Amino acid sequence: MSLPGILLRELGQVEYQPTLQAMQDFTDSRTPDTPDELWLLQHPRVFTQGQAGKAEHLLHPGDIPVIQVDRGGQVTYHGPG
Repeated sequence: MSLPGILLRELGQVEYQPTLQAMQDFTDSRTPDTPDELWLLQHPRVFTQGQAGKAEHLLHPGDIPVIQVDRGGQVTYHGPG
């Protein structure tokens, strides 16, 4: 698939934390000439807990990792599919 002026990255299933870091690095290194990118990906099961999230918001996370992130909001589930 081709979108004019946008680089499409089809990454498949990738770990959440290193991919988040890669996205942040990409954003930090952008210049006005850097083309936009669309990253298509999925993650193994993980919960992210935003700035408004609290431990009691996750009643039974089981063996699913919980990662603190600097976005707004509470808890979001990410998973395959």
